[in-house]
Amino acid sequence: MKKKILHYFIPHTETHQKAHLLSWKYLFIYLLLFVLLRTVIDVVNVYRPGVLGISSNISVSRIIEDTNKERQKAGLPSVSENTELDEAAMAKAKNMFAENYWAHFSPSGKDPWGFILASGYKFSYAGENLARNFYNSDDVVVAWMNSPSHRDNILNSHYQDIGVAVLDGVLNGQQTTLVVQMFGRNYDSAVPAPQADAGGTKSNLSPEVLQQPQTPLVAGSSSQAVAPTSKPLLDPYAVTRTSGIILLSFIFILLSLDFIILKKRGVFRLSSHHVAHLGLMTLGGASLLLSKVGEIL
Repeated sequence: MKKKILHYFIPHTETHQKAHLLSWKYLFIYLLLFVLLRTVIDVVNVYRPGVLGISSNISVSRIIEDTNKERQKAGLPSVSENTELDEAAMAKAKNMFAENYWAHFSPSGKDPWGFILASGYKFSYAGENLARNFYNSDDVVVAWMNSPSHRDNILNSHYQDIGVAVLDGVLNGQQTTLVVQMFGRNYDSAVPAPQADAGGTKSNLSPEVLQQPQTPLVAGSSSQAVAPTSKPLLDPYAVTRTSGIILLSFIFILLSLDFIILKKRGVFRLSSHHVAHLGLMTLGGASLLLSKVGEIL
């Protein structure tokens, strides 16, 4: 019985067959367990919204500071924080939670420029960058700078003002930290068509729209509000990443034992199953290392 259990972890004593836990059957079981983990996470998001999520430490002032550092590196003047753009960014964040969407344009037809105009800010140029589920401020700006369209917004020479909002809430069942960054330049009659850029989606607005009185936009319907959220119990990204690392480490240990034991027995040979396992581990490890928790738009 003891030898039978031992053969799950080390090569067979007589046949030198690889450990049972390295067989394709068990690799398939590992894959099923991983899929089951992701399914459980999705189900929890639906039936217990807010239990899973990211605990972020993001500062509005740090986002603005890092943004200006990038502009200065490019030889551009800094943008100044504007209270009206701050208000517009917060209204947009609240609206995304209220209408439960992750996009520049809401399901009900609200666009970023409506939030800016509703705050009282009339612009010649405007732009919007979005981010969610990052752990800290620096990573948010780095992600934007690594995206050509978002970098173009940050390094747009026309912008003079900036507004930023950071808001926690439940989006699609998961506790989420939204970051809304809005840029602007006050209206200049010399510019025939006000220009706007939402994450690479450019728009030209009619100049007349800036002359019309703007009705403040409500975040969702009049009865909707962003419910206060508590700290999430589990970070789904950390759970998935940790599970993957444990599984890959387990397979690596079994492969190492296989190599050491067979070499001592004088029967080691590099077989197809070694190559397949090493390839699988390389692919899995690269996926874990390259995966990012945050998302930009």
